[in-house]
Amino acid sequence: MKRQKIEWPEICRRYRRLYTGAVADILDSKAIRSHSLPSFLRPLKESMKVAGPAFTCQGFPVADVASDDTPMLIKMLEALRPHSVVVLSAGGDQSSSHWGEIMTLSAQQRQCTGAVVDGGVRDASFIVKMNFPVFAKFYMPASSISRWELKECQIAIQVGETVIQPGDFVFGDLDGVVVIPEGLTEEVLLEAEKTASKERKMRQALRQGTALMEVYKHYGSF
Repeated sequence: MKRQKIEWPEICRRYRRLYTGAVADILDSKAIRSHSLPSFLRPLKESMKVAGPAFTCQGFPVADVASDDTPMLIKMLEALRPHSVVVLSAGGDQSSSHWGEIMTLSAQQRQCTGAVVDGGVRDASFIVKMNFPVFAKFYMPASSISRWELKECQIAIQVGETVIQPGDFVFGDLDGVVVIPEGLTEEVLLEAEKTASKERKMRQALRQGTALMEVYKHYGSF
């Protein structure tokens, strides 16, 4: 009997109940090794979790004081889909911010659920108050206007060693961000839920005084 497809709101909710370590282990077991984004991508707030299909964006530095990519930024924000996560590569630019408060408000309006920015963020205190999950490389008050331009959306991008395709599933917590190939989103979810259940039992056994070797023999790797 064919298993019924899980809808996006349910998939995102269930991923947010997990933790990235369990998901990363499942990906390793499937010989998918370049799944974790660089360690410098950190949440603005420790409790933030991000989970949803990637909406990819690519930009690059510019050296033209007359440059203004505001129309492109508006086009991108208006194209966001419900439950999606913006994954933005700044193309190595470190001169400016690439995500801020107004972009966050617009993304929320489109029911986007988070952003992973391989670049800078500003208005961080406002974003934290909105409880919108943002992972970023650094903080920077300088505007991107005349320093950086958004060039393309919904194309394959690379962050660190990981290539992210539009629609790949993005999951992040305090430990970092992992990327699950789109076709494996549900499969990895179900297997990671089993891993999480096993690890809960391992914790309980250890807290009850069972020796680690006995726990390992019974439950396997940890």
